[in-house]
Amino acid sequence: MMRNALKDNIRTLFRPPVISWALYDLANTSFAVVIITIIFPVYFTSIIVSPEIYSQNFGDLIWGIAIGVSMIITSFLAPVFGAIADTSRSKNKFLTFLTIACIFFTFLLYFLKEGMVALAVILFIISNVFYQTSMMFYNSFLPQLSSKKNTGIISGFGFSVGYLGGFLSLILIYPFVREGLEPSNLSNIRITFLITGIFFLVFSLPSFILLKDSPAIKTVKINTSYISYGFKKLANTLKNIKKFKNLTKFLISYFLFSNAFSVLALYAAIYAKDTLNFGLLEITMLFILGHIPTIISSFFFGWLTDKIGPKVTITITLIMWIIIILLITAFINIRAVFYICWILAAISTGSTLIASRSLMTFLIPRDSEAEFFGFYSISGKVSAIIGPTAFGVISFITKSQRIALLSTLFFLIGGLVVLQFVKVPTYRLRNF
Repeated sequence: MMRNALKDNIRTLFRPPVISWALYDLANTSFAVVIITIIFPVYFTSIIVSPEIYSQNFGDLIWGIAIGVSMIITSFLAPVFGAIADTSRSKNKFLTFLTIACIFFTFLLYFLKEGMVALAVILFIISNVFYQTSMMFYNSFLPQLSSKKNTGIISGFGFSVGYLGGFLSLILIYPFVREGLEPSNLSNIRITFLITGIFFLVFSLPSFILLKDSPAIKTVKINTSYISYGFKKLANTLKNIKKFKNLTKFLISYFLFSNAFSVLALYAAIYAKDTLNFGLLEITMLFILGHIPTIISSFFFGWLTDKIGPKVTITITLIMWIIIILLITAFINIRAVFYICWILAAISTGSTLIASRSLMTFLIPRDSEAEFFGFYSISGKVSAIIGPTAFGVISFITKSQRIALLSTLFFLIGGLVVLQFVKVPTYRLRNF
């Protein structure tokens, strides 16, 4: 029976909608890796906000502010868009529009050069708002593509394919970053932004065609615009969310530990360059190295989530995270320790997010997936305001990225504690 269940789950992964959904993760990870995590942050803090022109660690501060502003805007838009999408049954349309808009502004990053700080901040904020909002619609398709028995493995499949996308993106841009941040190579660095946009577009196309909105469980008739109704539904959800106590507790937990993840995602490459003196090529190789085990582990942790439950899986990975941060800050001059910790961090991040997305599917009411994944998105987005901004401010004031990194322990331990009070239901909620 167990073997048959496994075969059924594997068969599910090869359904066209599931494959197209996973390919979207492959596509958007290129933006996450190149623009948010590795190349653009280093280019931004080293070239656009050059330390030779501005004060030391000023780039860290401006980068944190840019991230914070983009997440504030996203946090405001996400639940409203979600309410509109659930009502109009137009998640696919929103996903398509937001993705294309993000790609367009990603192309514009190519034109940024030294000293163009204001323009760089504006273009990054706009592109990141479109990217982060599109992710909410992508995540909201998971409940309709999965059942209670295979949510973890499908979620893990998406993450695994996503990490493959990050790996392929880094391989594609590798020839352009080989010479690092030398003045003669800066045009090649900017070409990587164009490559990212093209990669994002090509692998998103299947999701635009094959992902379909599910029929509504209940028909809603409205006598006003979708935007107006979206705000009203948001207000109603805020009023009724107290009915979902476990959901509220989990969102608080997710918000707390996501602060740490946001810091690592947004400052890992910057930390490696400025504190550990890694070159851009070495940083790129480090991320390539980190993607390989994560592609495999995503399948494993997807399976493990279905076996032992998402709450236990998240607990395990958060404990791993606390150990990783302590090791990185304690053995700052030993590169081998950082390499090992980075691989473990990559595995832990993917595993935590797989389990978190799976747990959300059991805590949200049916027919309100996009709206409640909007709140899930908000928890992650607000954490990307506080965590990175705190890192940037602490780094700028203390002139120590190591001290700034230690601040993430507060968020990790807090999230771990709150998570223990979440009771996981054995069935999916239907509606209000």
